[in-house]
Amino acid sequence: MRVVGLLAGTLFVSQLVSIPVVVGERQKPFSGAHPLTGGKDELEQWIRQQDAYSRAHILSNIAPFANDPSAMPGAVCASPSRSHPDYYYAWTRDSALVMNELLSWMEHNSSMSGLQRTLEDYVSFTRHLQGLKGLRYGLAEAKFHMDGRPFTKSWCNGQTDGPAIRGYTLTRYARYLMRQGRDIEHLYALIRTDLDYVSSVWMQNWHCDIWEETRGLHFYTLMAQRRALTEGARLARMLEDYEAATGYEREIELMDRRLGDFWDERGGHVMTTIEWSGGLGSKHSQLDAQ
Repeated sequence: MRVVGLLAGTLFVSQLVSIPVVVGERQKPFSGAHPLTGGKDELEQWIRQQDAYSRAHILSNIAPFANDPSAMPGAVCASPSRSHPDYYYAWTRDSALVMNELLSWMEHNSSMSGLQRTLEDYVSFTRHLQGLKGLRYGLAEAKFHMDGRPFTKSWCNGQTDGPAIRGYTLTRYARYLMRQGRDIEHLYALIRTDLDYVSSVWMQNWHCDIWEETRGLHFYTLMAQRRALTEGARLARMLEDYEAATGYEREIELMDRRLGDFWDERGGHVMTTIEWSGGLGSKHSQLDAQ
């Protein structure tokens, strides 16, 4: 299980819908009274311990690694497991989610400003990935080897939430640097590359979903893309790049119209996928959690 990405992903979803959450892989069961009826001090102590535990393990999955000098600095492994299952890869989505979380740590605690080196490593890793040639799905390639080589085996590829979340994370980082009076020229070209790509493909129905099982148009993916373009348009206007801002805003308007197609009037819920084009045909409930 890709624990690092799942932890950071839960926090990213909370940003999409403005829900505060506390997450973490449990070290031990809560031994006190029910948290709603008592045991507040013990629960708060467990949360502090779990917070430190989770943060340390997230950071331990970010290269460089002493036991793998080939891993590019800034690459985030979904899991250190290399067999049964082998998840020692850098997923575009998972990596961006992790860096998005690190940025939140830096914004809320100035003592963590040292993590900026890790963010800059990630920027360099992103520049490398964006420069790779001959990729079948281009910026939508789902994952890469930790040394930056493309993954060429069979996979449900073409996951377009990846470049969207990466563009969103880099946009947040750019604004963080701007508040410090720092230059962001090295970032903006990368942001434009991701967001221009998202603008050109979001309406197509070949995208693979986050469970890597189904192709079509996916609600979660579209929401992530919309948020990325929204933040990108704001940044573009701040930088007086009005052509990019207007283009992103035009796509957001089109997305808003499309999002209405996900509502199932009969079922009374939002469907996870529309315009199914491949993958598992057995997921007909449209109630998959994303």
